[in-house]
Amino acid sequence: MVRKEAAAIAAGHLQSYEPQAADAVANALQETWVRAAPPQEKQAARDWGTATLDYPAVGTPVPVLRAIGQEVGKRARRRVDDYLPLARLLWDQYGREGRLVAAVALGPMELAEPHKVVPVLYELAQSCAFWEDCDQLAMKALEPVLRRDPDTWLEPLGDWVRDPNKWVRRAALTAIGRLPMERAEYTERCVELLAPALGDPDRDVKRALSFALRVSARGQVEPVKQFIRDHRDATDADRLWVLCDVARSMTTSLLPQFQDLLPIYEGWLERAEPRAQRSVEGAIRVLERA
Repeated sequence: MVRKEAAAIAAGHLQSYEPQAADAVANALQETWVRAAPPQEKQAARDWGTATLDYPAVGTPVPVLRAIGQEVGKRARRRVDDYLPLARLLWDQYGREGRLVAAVALGPMELAEPHKVVPVLYELAQSCAFWEDCDQLAMKALEPVLRRDPDTWLEPLGDWVRDPNKWVRRAALTAIGRLPMERAEYTERCVELLAPALGDPDRDVKRALSFALRVSARGQVEPVKQFIRDHRDATDADRLWVLCDVARSMTTSLLPQFQDLLPIYEGWLERAEPRAQRSVEGAIRVLERA
């Protein structure tokens, strides 16, 4: 099943949607995405990369799930209160596929009534199972209103970076980091808001911070370079992994602009704690080849 067919089927299921029928509509949408799943994945993709056991996944391709979510979002943006029960139900009870459909649908709902929907996104973020549902929630549900109105939402979202829940932190890092790609003038402030996450020992947060810094550089390079300079005294593995991964995984076209930071990385090679050595060595090799 291709995405256009899935979207058309979903539109039919949503034709006469009412909140009291949320269960029936969610079941119908589930039947649609199950039909669209590759046969070899229907039995194999239960864990889907996470140790959480009760997180069903059938492996439906993301473009199909986005097409279904877009059909929900088209209607939900005009009836946010009516569709919030469906979005919550899909997120809470329909596994990987339900969460990705809900995340896409929540984007238009957030744009329509941000002060009502953003608190819902905060609640949902706390229950993320692993990186995929968290990142989809950040990019498809949280990011639209941040891009439209950063002056209102950037600072509140910065508070999420300090949240006790690691998935809330990751969602905020992802959304904030991607803002400069569209709004380059916010790069410096975005990098400042990302900074509290440096040193976080959680692997999912560290990876999100590295990603956020790298995509921020697509807006303006200098604030990201200054961030590295500001932490040149770091010696611990958690901070150095991020600072080195920024160089190791930097967009190829931007990497030459970071080559003048090579002396900082060479200094880390002399001072870093032993478990950070491989990270530093990898970054040095990349910068030397730039």
